[in-house]
Order: sequence, then structure tokens, then C-alpha cells
Amino acid sequence: MTVKNTSSRGWLIGVIVLAALIRLWAALTLPLDFDEPVYVGAALDYARLIRQGDWAGVIDYPGNRQHPALHKLIYTAGALALGDAANSTTTLYVSRIMAALFGVAAVAGLAWFAGPLAAGLLAVHTLTVKYTAQAYLEAWPLMWSILAVGAWERAGQPGIARARYWLLCGAVAWGLATAAKMNYAIVAAPAMLAWLIGRGYARQIPLLSGVALLTFVAANPTVWREPLERFAAMASFWAAYSQGQEVQAAGYPWYQPIIWLATAPAVEWHPEVFFLPGLDPWFTLLALIGLPVAWRDPARRYLAIWLLSGLLILLIWPTKWPQYALTLVTPIVLLAAPIARRGIEWLREQNEYWGWSNVMFLRPPRYAWIALALLVGFVATVYATALIMVTAGSIGWSVIAPGAGGLPPGPIYAIQPLRDGRVALGGEHGLTIWEAPAVSEDPPRWNHLPLGMVYDMAETDTGLWVATRHGLALIAAGERWEWQPLPAGLREHAVARALASAPDGTLWLGTNAGGAARDAHGHWQLLPQAGRGGMILSVAVGQHGEVWFGGIGVVSRYLSHSNVWQHFDRADGFAGAGIADLLIDQTGTVWAATLGEGLARWDGTRWEWLTTANRQLPAQTITTLLETDPGQIWIGAARPLTTGGFLLRYDGQTWRNFLPRDSGFPGAEPLALAVDHRRVLWIGTRANGVVTYQLGPVP
Repeated sequence: MTVKNTSSRGWLIGVIVLAALIRLWAALTLPLDFDEPVYVGAALDYARLIRQGDWAGVIDYPGNRQHPALHKLIYTAGALALGDAANSTTTLYVSRIMAALFGVAAVAGLAWFAGPLAAGLLAVHTLTVKYTAQAYLEAWPLMWSILAVGAWERAGQPGIARARYWLLCGAVAWGLATAAKMNYAIVAAPAMLAWLIGRGYARQIPLLSGVALLTFVAANPTVWREPLERFAAMASFWAAYSQGQEVQAAGYPWYQPIIWLATAPAVEWHPEVFFLPGLDPWFTLLALIGLPVAWRDPARRYLAIWLLSGLLILLIWPTKWPQYALTLVTPIVLLAAPIARRGIEWLREQNEYWGWSNVMFLRPPRYAWIALALLVGFVATVYATALIMVTAGSIGWSVIAPGAGGLPPGPIYAIQPLRDGRVALGGEHGLTIWEAPAVSEDPPRWNHLPLGMVYDMAETDTGLWVATRHGLALIAAGERWEWQPLPAGLREHAVARALASAPDGTLWLGTNAGGAARDAHGHWQLLPQAGRGGMILSVAVGQHGEVWFGGIGVVSRYLSHSNVWQHFDRADGFAGAGIADLLIDQTGTVWAATLGEGLARWDGTRWEWLTTANRQLPAQTITTLLETDPGQIWIGAARPLTTGGFLLRYDGQTWRNFLPRDSGFPGAEPLALAVDHRRVLWIGTRANGVVTYQLGPVP
């Protein structure tokens, strides 16, 4: 193969721009894929270790050792560049953009030594676009494997100066490719040996292999310590993984790699991303047609060996993931390009003879082309703006769907971040405790406690108190739980509905028959005046000992130090709706969320109402409240007469309504809000599970 120096600069630029646009679109629109959280989590772990100066931790990082570390460390650079803004979502998109840039560089590298036609085939190969626009480990090794072949092709040109230099560059490139993912070098090894032997460089094989190996070791910190043991552990993992549950569950037949190459699976999986039919199977067909031609040409025979031996390796290897097919995309497009070029030249000759284009295609004037270009540009700008808004707005958001992982189906009524870093979620099927994994690539741990419908929670030094339909439960250390008797004097079948804890250890309880208080010594005090003896839906404790109870059409204020009660009802605007939540912000202002009358705010002397009538709220049914930072009030509301809801943020002057078109909030009905120690906002919803949002850096 010879380097194509006569290609038009315009065609080269056009192919590279096309590759960039397709991959950027895919990076912004493709859904989260299976392995992306693993690699993004590893990048965040590496970033944390590097910030701490724990270089030994980087070398000994236990996660995802089956793959070399280089590509994940490259993603780590993106996480470090983000600084305090680095989280799983921001790092995901930065890693995708980095991968897309490497994918574009692979297209440019192929254009450098094989011309724009082969590069154009690679630019639009949909399976390649998918896995080089996601945070996978494919883009970097694909780029360097192409550059390695290009460097050796340069060295093999007749009369080329410094051929040894190009051979060494190619060996370094192979080492860098292998340091990101080893299967690229494994699949290409027979072809590269055939190339070196066929070009008369057999004696250089030990030197070039040594250079590639040294580069691999230098770029892979995992093997800097105990390299033999870790290589052996990597090999044993591959063998075990290929027979493991995940591979067996996929159930792919032995010939699955042929299916990946003979179809366009990325188009089938993501029709919203790839609008046109995929050309991948046609490229494979052209490559098969070009196989005999390449075999008869000694300079190109290695391409036939690459495709055939590589396919044999993939057929033998038990793991059949679709991204493995990318190791054969380079020989496919290099074999297909000459056949495609011959077809294009034949069509051009036929057109010149018969004049088909003059008959079949109109020749509009220049102003028509300008108008069409303006229209296309306008439409593209509108779509691009909307896409950028959605993508930028979704940064920091994620959804834990009902039934996903260990989250039971059904509404989430209460969320309580625990002192040990776990998060308790209460719903209609009981209590579920979420625990973050020790290593990012591991799944979170879920523990379910069958307590029945959970309404509210509060944590004290005694443990986690849970208000349920069946009464009051206490969860102590080790997640042991037991039912706690309600205070004597409550009517039979009383239901615990609301809880709040005070700094002195007092637990304030709201039931369907008034309230009660339990001091730190376990003594109960009945408070029948709370809510005028009716159902209590919410409780809040102020900084100066005052306690607020939200009932049905009434808010009760209790000054515990003087045993004085004050009730607010219809005369104050509380006509008859339930008080779903109460919030006392850091200034002492009391907020009352009502189920139908809007949001009330008590400034110490009077209640001010925020409703749809004064255009402050999009709905009157307010379900939950939370202050995340001083003056930052988050509000959950339900849509009237339909499903779904609103998530709002109010800073005292401006309102922000988080919509699906400009954020990652799915438009669900929020029922509970809480912030954990990582400054992650947890949103429990009625039908969409749990939505989380990274508020900002951990203080």
C-alpha cells in the first residue's frame, strides 16, 4: 500500500469534518451503555487518588484490572480538568468527547496513508461511530493501531529515508494501543508478523517487539509492581470471565462476530441516533470481494491475513461482545476502499459516456443552492441548540428506575441520608437502604427491610426511626429492627405518619390522632393538641425549640419550653387541604406545602401565599420541600388532573422550573427530597423511582 499524497485537500477536510460531526452527535445523544459507568467510575477513582497524591493507590488500583489502565487514565485527565465539577455525569460527557476526538484522529490517520475514500468508510461505519463516541476503551487503541500501520507502511515504501525510524514509531504506537486494550494487538499480531517478514524486516521483529512491550509497560501503571503476578491474574480473569455468568447469559453463538460484521447493529439499537441505514454490511461485502485481490498483491497480503486470522481469533474466543469487532474494521475498510474506488470510477466512465447526470438531475441556479444552504443551516442550528440545551442540562442528573438494582417498585415517600453515608428510602413496600460501593465499578449495595408502607423517617443517636402504616420501627446498628410501642393513650390502631428529630435527641411524632414526643431517655409525652387532634402529615423542629405540626387544614405551633400552642387554620388561608410538608429554613422562616392551596410562608407575623394565581407556582399541589443551601428552597409539586409533576428551585427572587427539555429531571411527581453527605440531591418520585442530582462539590 502506498501513501496517497495526491488526494484533494478538500476531500480530506470534508471526511474529517464528517467524522467529527457524526461522532459529536453520537456522543451527545447515545444512551448510557453497559460498561461506561465502570470506566467513568475508574476515572473518578483515579482522579481522587491523584488529588490525594496517592500514587501507590494509582498503581495498585484494584478495579477493572482485566484491562490496561492507559485509556482510563486518559479519561482521568478529563475528570481532573473538571475540578470540583467532576461527577459521574460530567466525567461521562467529557470522556465521550475525548473518545470522539480520538475517533476523529483515527479517521485522519487513515486518510494520511490510505486516502480519503478509506477514511470516509471508517468515518461512517456505524459500529465504530458508536464505540468511539462513548466512554469505552476502543477509540484510543483504534487510533494508535491505525497510526502504527501507517508508520510501517511509510517504512515499507521503496527508497524511503529513515525507514528504521518509522518502524520504531510504529512499534511505539502498537505499545500505546495495547496499553489501552490488549485485543487490538492480539488480533493484528499474525498480520503484523506477516508484514514484517514479507517486507524483509524479520530480523527486526525482536527489537520492535521489545520496543512495543516497553512502551506498553511504561504506559500501564498496573504492571509497574509485580508485573508477572498481575499478568497472570489478568489472564486468569479473562479465562474465568469468558465462562462467567455475564457471558453465558448473553448466549451469543460461536459465529456472533460474523453477525456483528455482516449487519449494522448500532442502527438497530439506536435508530434515534443513526437516521440512515447503516452501510457496515456493504463495507464487509466489498472487503470480502477485495480479499483475493489483496492476497495476490504481496504488499497488501497482510490485510487479507489480518481479516481472516483476526476473524478466526474472534470466533474461537468465547466472549463475543460487539465492540470486539472493531479490531477488524481497519482491514475491512482498507480492503473495501480499492473495490469501492473501482466502482466509482466505472460509474464515472458510464456517466461521461451516456450523460446520465445531465438528464436525471436538474442544475438549479446559484441562488437556489444558497437558499437551500441557509434553510439547512437554520434547521441544523435549531436542532443543535436544542440538543446542546438538553445535554448541558442533563449533566449531574441520573435516574434509578423502579425495579433497577435493588430499588423496589412503587412510590418513594421518604428519604433519609444516614450519618454513615448510606441513604434510606421508604416506600409502599418497606424500607430500602442504599450503600455506595467501595470501588466505583462495583454496583451499589441494597438492603430491603419489609416494614410495610413507610411514611417518614428520622435519625437519632438511638438509631433510625421509621413511621409506617403498622406503627413505629427502630433500626439499630447492623440493620436490626424491632417495632416500638406507641405512647399509651393514643387511640387503637393509631398510625405513625410523620417524624422529626431535635438536636437534644427528642423524637417528635405525628400520628392520625395528634402528636407525641419521646425524649432521649425513652419517655413519651402525648400532644393531643397537635393538629387539633386530627391527622398529622408533617413535623418540623425549629432552632429555638418550637415544633410545627402540619395537619388537615391546620398548622399547629408548639412552644415546648412554655407549653404554649398556636393554631393556624381557615382564617389564615388553610381552607382544608393537607399540609404535606413543613420546612424551617436557616433564617427561621416557616414554609408549608399544601395539597391543593399552594405554598405558604410564615415570616413570624403573618402567612404569605404563593399560588398559581400570583404566578409564583405552576401547580397548587405542593408535595415536598427542602433547603439545600442558605436561601435555596427546592419545591416538589404535582400536576393537576394528570400524572407527573414539577421540580422547582427558589432563591428568594427567581424561580427555576426543571423541565425535561433543559435538565435531566424526567417530569415525575416528586414526593420526597433530601441531600446526602456528597451533596447529591435525592428526589423520590411517585412512578419514576429515584432521581439524583449532583448539586456541586463536596464541601
